[in-house]
Amino acid sequence: DVFIPGGTTYEPTLNSGMATITNLHIYSGGKLTVTGAKLQIGGTISNAGVFNASNGTIELNGAVSQNIPALTFQNNAIKDLVISNAPGVTLGGEVDVYESLTYGVTHGTLNTGGFLTLKSSAAQTAWIGNMTGETINGDVTVERYIDVAKGHGAAWEFVATPTQVQ
Repeated sequence: DVFIPGGTTYEPTLNSGMATITNLHIYSGGKLTVTGAKLQIGGTISNAGVFNASNGTIELNGAVSQNIPALTFQNNAIKDLVISNAPGVTLGGEVDVYESLTYGVTHGTLNTGGFLTLKSSAAQTAWIGNMTGETINGDVTVERYIDVAKGHGAAWEFVATPTQVQ
């Protein structure tokens, strides 16, 4: 287990390599930043502080179902989300993926509860990796950045049709 207390002078930053933990506990006033690195979490996440993963990779690799509670990540933002949990991962609140959603295990399941958004910016658009044998249950919102400076601001744009698999 990793415990991040509040009120400390130096807050931990994982900025290279990979760290593997079981449970993550961030207390009020505590802060954890994952940037340019991967944090594997095999258990629960409890966050009453700040968990910044907007430039990092979070991999859920537990042996039993895992949850990402509401308000886990700062601004709901995560760069890369990896589902390596066959029993499944369930979102309990908004999660905005800015680069990739991938699977690290065969027959992985993500239960979105309608809380997953794949974001788009001027620099990149989030994407989903190979879905062969994988499952996403629930709605996924896909946002697309449209550059108004290139004449797209005052026009109707047909971007895509809704996709549904039964």
